[in-house]
Amino acid sequence: MSNQLELTQVDAYYGKIQALRGISLSVRNGEIVTLLGSNGAGKSTTLKTISELVRVRNGSIRFEGEDIGKLSPHQIVDRGIVHVPEGRRVFGAMTVTENLELGSFPKRKDTQFVKRTMEHVFELFPRLKERHKQKAGTLSGGEQQMLAIGRGLMSGPKLLMLDEPSMGLAPIVVQDIMKIIKKINSEGTTVLLVEQNAKAALKLAHTGYVIETGQITIQDTAEKLRQDDSIVKAYLANP
Repeated sequence: MSNQLELTQVDAYYGKIQALRGISLSVRNGEIVTLLGSNGAGKSTTLKTISELVRVRNGSIRFEGEDIGKLSPHQIVDRGIVHVPEGRRVFGAMTVTENLELGSFPKRKDTQFVKRTMEHVFELFPRLKERHKQKAGTLSGGEQQMLAIGRGLMSGPKLLMLDEPSMGLAPIVVQDIMKIIKKINSEGTTVLLVEQNAKAALKLAHTGYVIETGQITIQDTAEKLRQDDSIVKAYLANP
């Protein structure tokens, strides 16, 4: 399995404050890779840097062999990388269908693709189909998260980056979201997952990385990380 995404010695800053310090990681085609760490460790910043919402100061980011470190955010999406940010960020005054249509903007000229993809999103998330005319702001938290993921799928991503998809959701809803992520991956989409729920993430993932103060400190298979005493103590001790 070849590497789809490679970060090599990436530094990133917020102003004068360094947020990422020599980050190196790789995501292989068809994998689910999870990035674990405490609040403020640099997980979300890593995704934002890949999306070019935060600029790379040093190092390189390659996607399917191409250096994407100087592309604009919309060019990143055009290459097939879609970022579903923390906090859902749906457009509350717009309907479910309108939110999904916004996600299809890069493919808007291919009306058949948009139609097929929306049908597929409604198959993955039947509740969204039931509420397709409803304003997004009136949906439950779980339904809004489904909508955020569905909107991300509307451009047909090769790599889907999910930032804290379980945040603030009831355990039964988290189970549903994780099942959908697994299904999306089984259908051929690579997933890079940032998730505070380390137990759920490591059950899904093939590979895991631990980031601390902007640096990768551990990298291994998800199975081995689940058995690592230091990981268990730091991230898996609580249900």
